[in-house]
Amino acid sequence: MLDLIQNFTVFEADAEKDASKYTKKMAMYHQYFGVNRAIDSTLKAVKGDKKIGVFWHTQGSGKSLSMVFYINKVKKIEELKGPTFLFLTDRNDLDQQLYKTFLRTGYPMAKQAESIKGLADKLKGAGAEIFFTTIQKFDMEEPLSTKDNIIVISDEAHRSQYAEYAGNVRNVLPHASFMGITGTPIALNNKNTQMVFGNHISQYPIDRSVEDGTTVPIYYEGRLVPLHLMNNYIDEDFDKLVEEHPYETKEFIKKKWARIEEAIGGDDRLQKIAEDIVFHFNNRSLEGKAMIVTMSRRIAAKMYQIISKMKDAPETAVVISSNKDYKDEIQKELDNKELEKKFKNPDDQLKLVIVCDMWLTGFDVPCLHTIYLDKPLKGHTLMQAIARVNRRYKDKMGGLIVDYIGVADNLKKALAIYTSDIQKQAMFPIEEIIVKMLERYNHVKEFFVDINYKDWKKLPSDKLNEIFSKAVNTILTDLRTGGIDNEKKKRFLEISSQLYKLFSLAMPHSQANAIRDDIEFFEGIRKAIIKNTLVDPIYIDKNTETAIRNLITKGIKAEKVIDIFAKQGKEKPNISILDENFLKDVKNSHLKNLTIETIRKLLNDELRRRMKTNLFRYKSLLQMLEEIIEEYENNIINSTKVIERLIELAKEIKKAQTAGEELGLTEEETAFYDALSQGKKSLKDGDLKNLVKEIVKTLRRDIAIDWTNHEIIKARIRANVRLVLLQHNISLSDVDTLIERIYEQAAYLYKDYPRLYAVEV
Repeated sequence: MLDLIQNFTVFEADAEKDASKYTKKMAMYHQYFGVNRAIDSTLKAVKGDKKIGVFWHTQGSGKSLSMVFYINKVKKIEELKGPTFLFLTDRNDLDQQLYKTFLRTGYPMAKQAESIKGLADKLKGAGAEIFFTTIQKFDMEEPLSTKDNIIVISDEAHRSQYAEYAGNVRNVLPHASFMGITGTPIALNNKNTQMVFGNHISQYPIDRSVEDGTTVPIYYEGRLVPLHLMNNYIDEDFDKLVEEHPYETKEFIKKKWARIEEAIGGDDRLQKIAEDIVFHFNNRSLEGKAMIVTMSRRIAAKMYQIISKMKDAPETAVVISSNKDYKDEIQKELDNKELEKKFKNPDDQLKLVIVCDMWLTGFDVPCLHTIYLDKPLKGHTLMQAIARVNRRYKDKMGGLIVDYIGVADNLKKALAIYTSDIQKQAMFPIEEIIVKMLERYNHVKEFFVDINYKDWKKLPSDKLNEIFSKAVNTILTDLRTGGIDNEKKKRFLEISSQLYKLFSLAMPHSQANAIRDDIEFFEGIRKAIIKNTLVDPIYIDKNTETAIRNLITKGIKAEKVIDIFAKQGKEKPNISILDENFLKDVKNSHLKNLTIETIRKLLNDELRRRMKTNLFRYKSLLQMLEEIIEEYENNIINSTKVIERLIELAKEIKKAQTAGEELGLTEEETAFYDALSQGKKSLKDGDLKNLVKEIVKTLRRDIAIDWTNHEIIKARIRANVRLVLLQHNISLSDVDTLIERIYEQAAYLYKDYPRLYAVEV
């Protein structure tokens, strides 16, 4: 536990400078055990072959934070004599990202080396310091340092060419120890990585990450299949073009793509794809963002022009390098850092970005749920690109890769460098979601075999209310006994919720769209049950916690449709205004279980609301409510009788509201009067009222902001209340009991102090 607190807990700032918010982050099990294994391997490597090993934790599982935990602990090991840490990446943006992670997590003295000379100067006198630089700088013959306590940590260690660069680093830092970290699996034929870094020291693969809920699964869907072009170019020449190359040679390689780029960027093809993307995004059932990956900057700008002319298109931006070359063809905002801020903000209106190479690696946007892929990718590049959508976000069930180029058609070949297990884990066809969705759909339909909801959208409001109410009553009713069936209600809520999430993930797939009306009906029933009956909190939607759009047609929202006592022009019933017409409607309702559950919910909510001010009076009435329902569920009383008793209870609640006024007490004083009267019967009304008024005065004097978290204040309150009770001749045998009742009532009543009751006495 001490190890976890000391070394595996950080407070991450929301900015590198002038932070306004800090988030406490603690290692998950894979980070804790993985880092400790890395430390054990480090101690062995420093004394041995200098190969710490490869740390492979799948993308999105907190690899960068794991390195912070690693530094937290390993820097304290005495036998390493204050080691120097050197982080290497092969791209400036990745270098910057890792560097900023350390700045935000308690390492303001971390340094970036912009040149090899600068790095050499820093390493000469370096102690226990952390440096960041790019791996391409190490093209020299003379050693930079011969110290034996330098630890080199190479990011993106899965790349074979990258391992060759790391070999160059070993030549100029001959006594350093090397660790490779990667979020992408090592290819089967890649021997260089193991030669430079050693064997795996920790593996956290895709399937385990998904199973743990660290990341979400990735699904793919091939759309506009006739436009797929990748099949035409899957040959040896194409394989050479799309394999990974050092950064400096990328522009040279891209020139060979001209023929493919011309075919992919044809006007008619891009028009069709742009239209399909806008349709698909607008009909996705998830809140969040999407990314279009194009083959070239030219195509990215062209795609933007097409989309920006569509009336229903979401706000879109192009994010490419040297975007000033296309400043007249894309959005006005050209600052990619500003666009990044907007895109990472879930509430910002920038919903869609068009990229070419940027943001495909080392770019985390949890609310990104869809990538529209129109660029040939394979191997590590494909794995890194698709992982952009695997981040957890609220209740997002998965990310989606929409394929317009044909990657999914040739997925096995595109991922052939990996083992078969990794190929299976990388992406799942959307058809797997469709199968699960239809399975849940058929289960939910079985609940409504006696309900004709086929054309429910065409019904007038009164008929619509009737069919919804009947459907809800069906879910609540045990067909054998006619009583309330809580287990049936739970099953429906669970299965219908699963169905809606699967449907949301699958939309706008044709098979999902085909059952949309039915899904809306089922979801309307689910929301009506949650709104009108008592359910376990796990079934209650929290809008701030969901990434799923509300697809329910505005006209049939549960609060508009399900009102079992509704009539044209009649106000919604309020249990504090029990008139004869309301009682008549309740008694004459034919949907007994829906009536009982709705009245129970109304009474329960009202009692719990009032308990916040008068705990003991309304707690006893709540117990009465639960006893009535229990008797009904056990078939001791019938539905008619339970409705009568619920109405009587409602009247009792109304009567309790005015009880204090009749005694000449305020609402505040009445609460303590009820607390004392139930605990001490010997006091006369007059004596009790005087005692209550003095107790309230005493409490008001001692209550302070956040008083329930201050032991001194709580002790003073108990002592002063004890003194008042003894002054009123309360026997010692009763004092402790009454103090506890008074304190319990005060904790409820003054919980929100000073917002409530904050007046001087």
